[in-house]
Amino acid sequence: MRLISLMLCSIFILFGCGADETPTPIAQQMPNYFPDTVGSRWVYRNADGSEWSREITDGNSIHGEGSQVFTYTPPAPETEFDYLKPDVLRVTESQVLFVIGEKIDRYVQNEIPASVADEFVGLELDIIVAPITHPEFVFYQLPLTANFQWDAFNTHVNGSIVLQNLVLLQFPFEVKVRVKGEVVAVDSLETPAGNFEETYQIEYQTEITQLLFSEAETTQQHQTVWFVPHVGIVKIENEGGITELIAYTFPETIEK
Repeated sequence: MRLISLMLCSIFILFGCGADETPTPIAQQMPNYFPDTVGSRWVYRNADGSEWSREITDGNSIHGEGSQVFTYTPPAPETEFDYLKPDVLRVTESQVLFVIGEKIDRYVQNEIPASVADEFVGLELDIIVAPITHPEFVFYQLPLTANFQWDAFNTHVNGSIVLQNLVLLQFPFEVKVRVKGEVVAVDSLETPAGNFEETYQIEYQTEITQLLFSEAETTQQHQTVWFVPHVGIVKIENEGGITELIAYTFPETIEK
């Protein structure tokens, strides 16, 4: 009898382990250093109280491997030249790159006519921009460390102003854009979207030079960005004031 009881206990233990086995925990996978999964969404509030969002909406971008498309709500103004609102994001092992070539073209198409409007009042103006492959804007390079500096963007655009659709009435121009980046601090930061212990403060110095009628005019811009690994841009400060992240959501990706 004792032998039978021991055998029955062994069977119960053997089959019981299979039935009541504790499942392997499923851990949520942390987003990439700069989140680039389709469905990732960030909501920001400007200094004037207005809000806007951007979301990664394309996982098969025609811009190449590792590229993702940003969609903005409301849509970004066509004439706005803000390299921190790129059309396309591309992440590599050592860099985060923003595709802003179309923004450069739109800037030139709108800025040049505005700058010569007084000289050609009442005349029809056409802007011809020479084909050029724009480099990508280097948002940052890895590893991020304090006091690190890099050339974020450097390009020039050549073109002509054509008057009254007459080929003989052309005036050449050139626009140069150069941006330098620097990590100036690493610290904690409190935002409406949360408190972050490791925040990289990045400063960008922009210089735009227009050469027209043998005269060069240079303007300078300054922007400061606060970036949190695995979250993204959480704060921006420029001439227009401060923009802060107020909410963000990332798709749940899990690994067994």
